[in-house]
Amino acid sequence: MFTEAARKAGKSDDYIKNCINYAKALADKHVPIIFDIHHFSQLIGIRLDFLLAISNSPRNFYRYFTIPKASGKFRKIAEPLPILKDIQHYILHNILKKIPCSIYAKAFKPRASLKGNAKFHRNQQTLIKLDITDYFSNLHESKVFYLFFHTVGYSKSLSTLLTKLCTLNGGLPQGAPTSPYLSNLLTIDMDTAIFQFCSENGGLRYTRYADDISISGAMNPSSVIHAVTKIVSDNGLKINKLKTAVIKHHSRQIVTGVVVNQKLQAPKNYRKSIRLEMYYCQKYGLISHLQKSGKSSTPLDAANYCQSLLGKINYCLQLNAYDTEMKKYREYMLKQFHHYNQSLYSASQALK
Repeated sequence: MFTEAARKAGKSDDYIKNCINYAKALADKHVPIIFDIHHFSQLIGIRLDFLLAISNSPRNFYRYFTIPKASGKFRKIAEPLPILKDIQHYILHNILKKIPCSIYAKAFKPRASLKGNAKFHRNQQTLIKLDITDYFSNLHESKVFYLFFHTVGYSKSLSTLLTKLCTLNGGLPQGAPTSPYLSNLLTIDMDTAIFQFCSENGGLRYTRYADDISISGAMNPSSVIHAVTKIVSDNGLKINKLKTAVIKHHSRQIVTGVVVNQKLQAPKNYRKSIRLEMYYCQKYGLISHLQKSGKSSTPLDAANYCQSLLGKINYCLQLNAYDTEMKKYREYMLKQFHHYNQSLYSASQALK
């Protein structure tokens, strides 16, 4: 049907053959067949002139703000405005997620979790933790173009447009829905090289959770750090030396917030804070505890407090389902939560 229509339009056999080959290569990769920027414009329902205006001045289509980091510093966030965010969601779900990312990446993909990352490093002799400096912003737009043009196989003009729609100031914007999964795709070569090094040097365990690299096993830490730092550098990124840590098995080893020495569990301070909250709740009663803490103590506040504390308790149980202490806390707080929810329901019925 395409061949017939193309011939009627006066297209040459070479043109028809090239189009068919182009389409087949994309179909084989299970990504949308998009011939050019005009086709993409029609596909997402946005006029081409407006689409080009967004891609040529992306800074005008983000809102900028900061959020506090655990270190006391601030993380810069660039959140796309609704129309650009919709376009990025289309690119993410219809193109990027059709491409498998590295198995060593433990974040930003289905079924990925902090626990899933941490479990690989349980009960190891030595743990090395490395942090990649300015991870998203240093994943250069040239890598994004290479992905769309060479890896996916889109035309040069379309790949240029898609690159501009997914990048900001030369890198990946932290806040765009495309950035997390894109980062995993752009670091496949780096992940593979680090894994191969680890495999060839005593079968070390390697995972990466976003910008956090974890390597564990029996090793010479300095030689491993040197080799991995070089691999990261060869891939256009940089290790933050101030955040590099070497932790032996007799010290508390934490991977992405999870203690991994023997059994997986939340850090001691995290568990201690829950234990303290539970102590006051059980000693004074939940409402009295909220009042003594200077917090509002209406039934709604009590229900919200229960829900918040249950979230922390459930996190501990997600890491260790056999934690009897946390099981008892969950049972107590569930009763409290249902009690205050029932009070809210009764109060709402009385107002009718």
